[in-house]
Amino acid sequence: MDLRLENITKSFNSFVANNHISLSVDAGKIHGILGENGAGKTTLMNILSGVYQPDAGQIYLQDQPVKITSQNQAIKLGIGMIYQHFMLVPQLTVTENIILGREHSWCLNLRQKQQEIAALSQAYGLEIDPTAKVEDLPVGTQQRVEILKVLYRQAKLLILDEPTAVLTPTEVISLIHILRQLAASGNTIIFISHKLEEVINLCDTVTVLRRGQVIATTTTQQATPQQLAELMVGREVALQVKKSAFVPGNVILSVQNLAVADHRNLPAIRNVSLQL
Repeated sequence: MDLRLENITKSFNSFVANNHISLSVDAGKIHGILGENGAGKTTLMNILSGVYQPDAGQIYLQDQPVKITSQNQAIKLGIGMIYQHFMLVPQLTVTENIILGREHSWCLNLRQKQQEIAALSQAYGLEIDPTAKVEDLPVGTQQRVEILKVLYRQAKLLILDEPTAVLTPTEVISLIHILRQLAASGNTIIFISHKLEEVINLCDTVTVLRRGQVIATTTTQQATPQQLAELMVGREVALQVKKSAFVPGNVILSVQNLAVADHRNLPAIRNVSLQL
């Protein structure tokens, strides 16, 4: 799904969050939106997903002008957003979360829905148990549920807002593999981040925002972390800082083999030792 934005502008009182933003995203590609906190990345994506309405400008999908008046309208147009803070109900199962708000029949065949979601999960290599309760799943798997939820709603353009912020390094590697698979299957991905290396390693192209404006759009093959950092902040940036040798002081806190159980009496912390 091709996407084009022309002169998108959004203000909150006197603060201009998006200032005449224009960019294009090609179908089947992973497009990074890079910028510091407050650069206008999330506001722009909230406009795309129907949370906000632009004050000015036009959105085009497949070269056709569209008006996205709500999140329901966005999903009907094939746009799905995965937020940094997940929109899941912990007490419900994976299947119940995915179909929540989508079924309009008094007869709910959960077994059939579980089979559909299991098949969809396998088709995209997401490997999720449709019967598992969300509260029992690790964070990385919960994120997969969010991705599966928008795929179940037949989204073809997926927007991920700072998706690696809550993940472990191993989960980040898994997410990158999933996103590449989705793009290879014909989905279009918008990847919002301020992490330079992740954007360069994952994305095909990247648009840099600063103070609500587009500063540059380039391919990641042509970009370096140094160049992108300078575009983000508008000045030269030292990515490698020379520090003096570390000299430890006196130990003021010591933890040895700490173990803690959670409210279900399951191990939350196992044999943790540290010194401060």
